[in-house]
Amino acid sequence: MARRPDGGAGMRTAILGCAALVSASLLAGCGPSEPERVLAQPPAPVQTGAPLPPDHVDQPVDLTKFDTDPCSLLTTEQVAAVVADPPDGVRPVRQTTAPTYGCSWVEPFGANATASKPANGPRTLTELSATEARKHDELEPWTETSIDGLPAIVYHQRGSTDDCSVAVQVTDQQMLTFEIVGKDLPGNYWANDRCGGVAKMAEAVIGNLRKP
Repeated sequence: MARRPDGGAGMRTAILGCAALVSASLLAGCGPSEPERVLAQPPAPVQTGAPLPPDHVDQPVDLTKFDTDPCSLLTTEQVAAVVADPPDGVRPVRQTTAPTYGCSWVEPFGANATASKPANGPRTLTELSATEARKHDELEPWTETSIDGLPAIVYHQRGSTDDCSVAVQVTDQQMLTFEIVGKDLPGNYWANDRCGGVAKMAEAVIGNLRKP
């Protein structure tokens, strides 16, 4: 009598294959999940205004909080908006020595966002405009504007538009400078609009300085 093909072996193979798939699915489900973004949607761009005379500020900003704890001047949501979302890996680093004082929000292998108060020259927009770098067109593109009713200049240091800086005149004698640097910006909403991100950071810090 001819022996029938062993259908049981094929069934066992199929069952084992299904079990392996189920086990893989369960293991994948138990693995670490990606951190969720803090913001439900990308932040809105800053509404900049017309250029203002840089030598007088009608409504000066109180810098007491900046001098006391500059790293407190971005909330978790604002760090997500300007540095990286989710912001879990972002670390604030306070700068306490001349020539600048302030805070850098650092993401490893990503963005480095900095808010600074220059202690030495240039300390104002007028002084910045008179620097040798400006005279030799080393800060181009250079755009005069205003942010939150304060005179501001958007410019580029390092001869590259990959990095961007914004200086804002906050009192008659003092400006604050902001910048975002970094080649790769994972989780950053402004990877294709670096200056937009710097302006957003300036708006957030100035807004928090003005809060009671």
